[in-house]
Amino acid sequence: MKKLILCALILLFALPACGNAQNLTPEEALRKNFPKINFESVKPTQIKGIYEVQSGNQILYFLPEAEVIIAGNIITKDGVNLTRESNLKRMAAKMVDLPLGDALKIGRGKTKVVKFTDPNCPYCRQAFQYFAGRKDVTLYVFLIPLSQDSERKIKYIFCSGNREKAYDEALSGKLDGNASLDICQDQKTDELMNKHRQIAQQAGVRATPTFYIKGKAVDGFDKKMLEDILGN
Repeated sequence: MKKLILCALILLFALPACGNAQNLTPEEALRKNFPKINFESVKPTQIKGIYEVQSGNQILYFLPEAEVIIAGNIITKDGVNLTRESNLKRMAAKMVDLPLGDALKIGRGKTKVVKFTDPNCPYCRQAFQYFAGRKDVTLYVFLIPLSQDSERKIKYIFCSGNREKAYDEALSGKLDGNASLDICQDQKTDELMNKHRQIAQQAGVRATPTFYIKGKAVDGFDKKMLEDILGN
C-alpha cells in the first residue's frame, strides 16, 4: 500500500472510549459517538481504519477505533489529493442535471462547458481569457458574487440588453475602478441572481471558478486539467 500523508489535519472531536465499539459498523459508531453530525455516506479509504464521511458539501474522516473525526486533505506521496478527487466526483454527480436554461449562454461550439464564476476573482478572469480564445465550446455561465462590487457587476450583466457584451466588459476589467453602471431595479434580476446562488450551492460549488465538462468537475483554473478533458 502506498504511503499516505495526512495533510493539514485538524482534530475536531475526541471522546473517551466507549465499550463494544468494535461490534458496531462504522455508520453505527459514527452515529453513536457523534449524534449531532448529519452525514450521507460512510465508506472506507485507502488507509486501513479510516473512513470517508460525506457531510453536506464537506468531507470528514472517521477513525472508529480511536473514536475521533478528522478534517483536512489526504495526499499521497505522489502528490495526489485524494480528498480533492473525491470532492470533484461528488460535485460532478450533482451537476448532471443542472438547469442550463438559467445560465448565461456564450458561444456556439460543440462542447458544453459549465462555468461558475465571479466577475472580480483573478483566476476567473484568467479562465475568461482562456475560453475567449476557444471557438470549440459553448459556455453556460452561472454568476456567483463574492463581494458587493461583484454583485453590482452581475446585476449590470443581467440588466443589460446584450448580456454577452456586458459579461465580456465585466470579466475583462472594463468595469473596474468604480465605473458607473446602469443597474435596473428589477425583481426578476434579483430572483435570477438568487437562483444562480442556489444552483451553485446545490451543486456543492465552494469557490470560483469551477467547471463541469464532459461529466467531470474542475475546481479552479487548472489549465492542464481543462485541456486534458477538452482533448487539447
